[in-house]
Amino acid sequence: MVARYNRQTVLPEIGKDGQLALARARTLVVGAGGLGSPTLLYLAAAGVGLKSANGYLGIIDDDTVDLSNLQRQILFTEADEGKSKVDTAGSRLKALNNDCDIRIFNSRLTAENVLEIFSQFDIIVDGSDNFDTKYLVNDAAVKLGLPVIYGSILGFEGQASVFWAQHGPCYRCLYPEPPVTHVPNCAEAGTLGGIAGMVGSIQAVEACKVALGHTHCTAQDLEPLIGRLFVADARNWETRSLNISKRPDCPVCSISPKDIQMPDTSAPTCTSKTPPDMTLIDLQGLFESGIPFTLLDVREPHEWEAGHLEGALHIPLGRLLGTPEAIDALNRSEPVVIYCQHGIRSLNAMRHLREQGFDAFNLLIDWSQLHG
Repeated sequence: MVARYNRQTVLPEIGKDGQLALARARTLVVGAGGLGSPTLLYLAAAGVGLKSANGYLGIIDDDTVDLSNLQRQILFTEADEGKSKVDTAGSRLKALNNDCDIRIFNSRLTAENVLEIFSQFDIIVDGSDNFDTKYLVNDAAVKLGLPVIYGSILGFEGQASVFWAQHGPCYRCLYPEPPVTHVPNCAEAGTLGGIAGMVGSIQAVEACKVALGHTHCTAQDLEPLIGRLFVADARNWETRSLNISKRPDCPVCSISPKDIQMPDTSAPTCTSKTPPDMTLIDLQGLFESGIPFTLLDVREPHEWEAGHLEGALHIPLGRLLGTPEAIDALNRSEPVVIYCQHGIRSLNAMRHLREQGFDAFNLLIDWSQLHG
């Protein structure tokens, strides 16, 4: 161990005792994607969660590797396409550090399993890419008294913080409730792979700092990002550190842990009035039928400019949901067929338009086949 970790044990803030604290850490990374990949690699390389010290490193994700992941999810290679992310990540991390005790959870984090899983760990790293999971991670961590190493990316911008209700604010002190309008994630709005690497690396460092602070006296000089939101914009490398205050009226961390209820992250239940998704074959049949309809593209302007279906009307989802007059461009007497890049935004748009009385349908497109 001395030789392997020498570059960090020579640091006065770490030393041999600090290295043992890292080895004993029990850390869970939520999501093995753009943020989880660099975080996991650096934690395993640093000797976090070693079998020899009764520590372990956990990963939870129910996804499989897709070719589009490889631009930023550096745990995987082309040969991994279609494979389980957690299984593949576990093998890669064991190859990097065989003494790491890798605990894998090939499942989606839900209100039903989150407390059981989180209770096995001391530190939670949030590498998720959606609001439902971030609020679930926060609420469960507050209830159990655990720190959350937060990260978020979009475009050229990244954010990081440490939310730990016992020592400062929680995520809901910053964002009490999920946004009521659609906010694109990196799959929809795009991001440069290195941005995920930057934020994931920061999360790995913050997780190590928290692990050191648990038991290591010389780590008092280390200041985790508790009560601060670090923001970096790679377009001009402007960085900011914003102070976050603990809210006395926070809907979660201001109440007793026993009263905290897990938010419902289950997918909305489809009713009999919700039609099945349409395909391009269905769309062709609609064209051939002669029935008038509106084809609506809810992607962002740069996506539209890169290519769109002929005859489509363009209204980005954010404007459709947040600007009432945007709906005036649609003919209420015609069915509305909506599409986007991955079927997520179009589904939200369909639900919104159906609430407004439109006969709306979600069109799923395999763009690789369309352009192939």
